[in-house]
Amino acid sequence: MAPILLWLILVLCLLISIVKYLMGIILKFSFPSTKARKDYTYEPTVSVLMPCYNEGKTVYETIESISKSSYPNQKFEVIAQDDCSVDDSYEWMLKAQRDFTNIRIRTGRNEINSGKARSVCNALQHSSAEIIISIDSDCIFHRDAIRELTACFAEPRMGSVGGRVGVRNPNDSVITAIQTIVYYSAFQLYKIPENWTRSVCCISGCLFAIRRSLLLEIEPAIRSRHWFGIPVNQGEDRFLTHQTLLRGHGTYINNDALCWTTVPNTLSVLFKQQLRWRRSIVRDFFFTLRTLPQHVWKLHPNTVLTLVLVPLGALVGFLVVVTALTSDPLAWAGPVPLVAALGIAAVLTWVIKKYSAKEAIAHPLAFAAYVAWSLVSSLFLTPLALCTMDSADWGTRTIEPQEVPVGNTHA
Repeated sequence: MAPILLWLILVLCLLISIVKYLMGIILKFSFPSTKARKDYTYEPTVSVLMPCYNEGKTVYETIESISKSSYPNQKFEVIAQDDCSVDDSYEWMLKAQRDFTNIRIRTGRNEINSGKARSVCNALQHSSAEIIISIDSDCIFHRDAIRELTACFAEPRMGSVGGRVGVRNPNDSVITAIQTIVYYSAFQLYKIPENWTRSVCCISGCLFAIRRSLLLEIEPAIRSRHWFGIPVNQGEDRFLTHQTLLRGHGTYINNDALCWTTVPNTLSVLFKQQLRWRRSIVRDFFFTLRTLPQHVWKLHPNTVLTLVLVPLGALVGFLVVVTALTSDPLAWAGPVPLVAALGIAAVLTWVIKKYSAKEAIAHPLAFAAYVAWSLVSSLFLTPLALCTMDSADWGTRTIEPQEVPVGNTHA
């Protein structure tokens, strides 16, 4: 009886995901009015907060891309906050500050390693702008990204706005090809129904805009986050999005606001990244269950479904995979999942090539490997996430300390 119930729950979660993709297609092409009302004449002051840990030269490239923004230079600034990097990241920040004088760039360093969430809060203390944009320090901005994000705040109810994250290295390996398709379909299809009701449940931390007044209201909760008394420094993007919704504000993804990120190209780095994300999903799931009455009465049903059933599907998926492997170890490698994966890959690869040539995938058949990755993800990530919820490091950015020559400017 138990295995049947697990399968039923998993099938329900999968059906809801399929329905969301179908709704995304319908809404995207048939109901353009569901998009946010934009006002490009609205030009509030903006602070771009860039927390950094062990990014090296990448921070320089990120700031360089921001310096080329089409937004009025006198209306925005960059506040780069280093979290005690053990490489030369801070030196690259200082070089960017010297080189890109057309915009205001401020730099700072945490006294102790504090994690991304608290680094964002520390950078916020130096800002007085109306709109705050929190970013990852390895992202490259499209020149219109800031303008596209701020334009959406013309809707008075809008609290947080995100952009679309594109993949800079789609053809590095099979692993990057998989992620390119996943990223594209998530932003262009899966989140569209959430956009429709202004109830996106997770805005990516790569490009996250929020009203300063709202962030100041949420900041104490960010600093006090903990897991049974152990401080939580990860998953600030999901937490911020969730808190925005609970305070009665809308959340939205503007796919015209673009940034580009380099995704993991090895299985070990991808595993670390996905583990960090899975921990965030599980924490958020337990928080949702603990405060479920508040969610049911205050939030749109679409929001509650996403907050509950998506993480529930990950938890149940683990149990289903274990059950399936026990009864038929090669079930995942049968013709049905392989043909399905190849079919999805063929369609999405064609769409990406047509509408986002920069992310075109050279070998679309590589997506069939997603079947194997799904098995690894379900079998290992969820239980490992449950056992390491107290982790507080930066994951893929953790490296061994190295000597940094004093005064080295990399000129």
